[in-house]
Amino acid sequence: MPEVKVRANLLLEEAAKEVKGEIVSTLRDIGLGGHGAAVLYALARIPEATAGDLMLKTGIPDSKIYYALRELVEMGLAEVQEGKPRTYRMVAPEEAEARLQQMLKAEYERENAAVTRLVSLLEPLRAASKSPTMDLAYVVKGLPNVLARGEAMVTSARRDVLLLAFEEAFFRKLEAELASAARRGIRVRIAVPDIAIEEDLGKLAEIRSIVCSCLILVVDAQQILTVTLTPDGSAYGITSTDETLVRLGLEYWESPRCCVEC
Repeated sequence: MPEVKVRANLLLEEAAKEVKGEIVSTLRDIGLGGHGAAVLYALARIPEATAGDLMLKTGIPDSKIYYALRELVEMGLAEVQEGKPRTYRMVAPEEAEARLQQMLKAEYERENAAVTRLVSLLEPLRAASKSPTMDLAYVVKGLPNVLARGEAMVTSARRDVLLLAFEEAFFRKLEAELASAARRGIRVRIAVPDIAIEEDLGKLAEIRSIVCSCLILVVDAQQILTVTLTPDGSAYGITSTDETLVRLGLEYWESPRCCVEC
């Protein structure tokens, strides 16, 4: 009988090694450090443990075990019980799953936002490199992409920015960038409804009351973005560097049919 137990334990340990390899590999694939993955695997096999216990089980040195434990706690995959010494335990598997799903979703959203931002910055450069007879105007689809384009245009301003925005929600999305531009010494002109405006922007910008249903952004008298809101709450924008279209956009500022002095 003792021999049977020994053999059974050996088989269990062999199976555990294979499971450990897969668990640790998967955890590292989703962004957890190697030491953190090893510690989490160890915690999964015991109710709770101290840092000293985990050093013995994992072979991770004292200089790194606390970093791995802090990583697990900050990620919400382990809990710590204050005391002398502190004890640690893994959260319930379903809680760990929910936390990891949140992390992956947040990472995807960050990467997706970075891609959208990159495209919005590259497109004006691409347009400027082409012949004036090509790509007179092109379309930016989707409200997030339109807003990203507008923010990028304002950020790139070197001399002046003109915004005519009858829709308050649209203006609010660009308000911080406009205020930043004004603080940089850029001439900022805005025509908006009778609404409260960010303090610095209100002091530094030229402000008029909008009359028309316009969403127009002109930067440095070189780029224009006109925006149309769609019934489903989205939008599309038409952007161009054509001199005639830019001049027409600037003329809206002087037209009493578009905006009037406050």
